[in-house]
Amino acid sequence: MYAWWSLHQIMASKDVHTETSEEFSGLINKALSSGFLCVGLAVGSATGLFEAMARLGEPKTSNEIAREAHKKERYVREWLAAMVTGNIVNYDPDEETYFLPPSRLQVLVPGKSANNVCNMLKMLPAICEGYSDVLECMEPDGPRGVPETSFTSFHRVVNDIASARFANGLPYFLRNMDDIIAQLESGITVCDMGCGKGTAVLEMAKAFPKSTFCGFDISQAAVLEAQKTAEGLSLVNLSYHCYDASKTPADWANKFNLVFSFDALHDQARPDLALKECFRILKDGGYLIIVEVDSHSKLKDNLDNPAALEMYTCSLMHCMPVSLYHEGGLGYGTMWGMEELISLVENAKLTCERHYKAKGISDRVFVCRKIQK
Repeated sequence: MYAWWSLHQIMASKDVHTETSEEFSGLINKALSSGFLCVGLAVGSATGLFEAMARLGEPKTSNEIAREAHKKERYVREWLAAMVTGNIVNYDPDEETYFLPPSRLQVLVPGKSANNVCNMLKMLPAICEGYSDVLECMEPDGPRGVPETSFTSFHRVVNDIASARFANGLPYFLRNMDDIIAQLESGITVCDMGCGKGTAVLEMAKAFPKSTFCGFDISQAAVLEAQKTAEGLSLVNLSYHCYDASKTPADWANKFNLVFSFDALHDQARPDLALKECFRILKDGGYLIIVEVDSHSKLKDNLDNPAALEMYTCSLMHCMPVSLYHEGGLGYGTMWGMEELISLVENAKLTCERHYKAKGISDRVFVCRKIQK
């Protein structure tokens, strides 16, 4: 996922006092080429072209690939040219055929990728939908932030990432939590705060039919799509609602045994108020499980984090301006870090019992509880 990391290491090892402009220009040109390549990779992932080449399984012409993918040949041919010159797709100039080696299918085809590269590629164009808006926000007299509605595909990409992570039913952040799993199996009330299109809580509702689940999000469009998906599956133990995380219904007090937030707390305008709301709606002894990007609160402590560039850029282009858009929004951003998060948890009178880095991905899981003193 972190193809830029070797370039970062090269740049970090350079002595800025002896580095020439030509050397730096060469490194930037490599970074620029990688950026253009990633756009092409994102197109291949979003359009199913990589999947089509996987199904074909052997060298094929642009016409054959276009037919298999149900796409226009002229556009497919231009995309293939970008992939060939980017050294992703093999090309036979005599036969004019194209082939994607099996080793690359394992990375680029949804369902085969172990580290979710194909979905993260689609994040690039998704976060750039608000590019012009973010530039305006940076001006001294510009707007505070960017509304979520400016990002038409962001929730879809996040949902694809969630779907890949929860493909095996049990969410990874519940593994090794035998006490919580036992409660879910016997039947408890569960809430997903900032559910987006609802994939995480939907998978849990399917896995634990004796428990009752609800998800809520401030995006009405995301909630409507989540409701439609749930209705199609006839799940009677799941509901979705459109609420602000800092202002849930009054009758939710002491209602839930478990509340969780999957990569959503940092997007809230007021995470501090959202956590206080979690305390209010949790039953005494109830659990709050927070999943956030594994990071520290100070830049100096993230310099060796291979996910840092991606996450700071996602923060700049989406998460921070979306939070700042709301009056009073704190704009913590994606990389607000474990130290700040734990401080807010404690200020909300919750107890962070433990936290750990999720295996194989760039998330950290925080297990918190409401314990009345």
